[in-house]
Amino acid sequence: MHQKSLWPNKNKNHSGTIFFIVYIGSSMNPTLRESELMEIVPYDNRPLRVGDVVLFLLSTDDQFVVHRIIRISPAGISTRGDNNTKEDAFLLQPSDIKGQAVAVWRGQKRREIAGGLQGQWISYWLHWRRIPSNALFHLLHPLYSALSRYGLIAKWLPASFQVKVVVFQTQGQDRYRLLFRKHIIGRYDDQKRQWKIQRPFRLLVDERILPRQQNAE
Repeated sequence: MHQKSLWPNKNKNHSGTIFFIVYIGSSMNPTLRESELMEIVPYDNRPLRVGDVVLFLLSTDDQFVVHRIIRISPAGISTRGDNNTKEDAFLLQPSDIKGQAVAVWRGQKRREIAGGLQGQWISYWLHWRRIPSNALFHLLHPLYSALSRYGLIAKWLPASFQVKVVVFQTQGQDRYRLLFRKHIIGRYDDQKRQWKIQRPFRLLVDERILPRQQNAE
């Protein structure tokens, strides 16, 4: 479920308390979108709250993850991505959490991220609205799979609707992404060596002709 979805940016603001990290992945859609710059504020003496979107470090594989707090108990802190149906399989301790994502930047535009009680309601809404969507998807899944597997729709799309492959340089390594107009709709998973494409955009792609990294570790 987890991937190396976040890349730290070591630039800090003048106060030295706020730092910024670029978000990569889909587990927090639509709250966070790939390539947005997250504004992270350490908690210091502030209490952790259910509903906060937090950045934490997984000690098991030394990777940064950003998810929302859904429960705090004596045993630990439970989290879940806004785009995930199940909560994370691990419990966090306060020391694992590096800060709260309070806003995201896209260019010069800043958008605040709700936390606390408002964040809880957003999490509930995003979780429950997926239920009818998932039920319909499972019903139509055979047709969807057939159309996407052979690129039957992709080959008839006009040029303005063609999906483009773009390459990002992160930590000296090429990262493949799929771009539909101005939105990133897919990414190449280096570890599993396969494309992960958001539905229903897989219908717009002929995956058989997409590039694959041969030197992925």
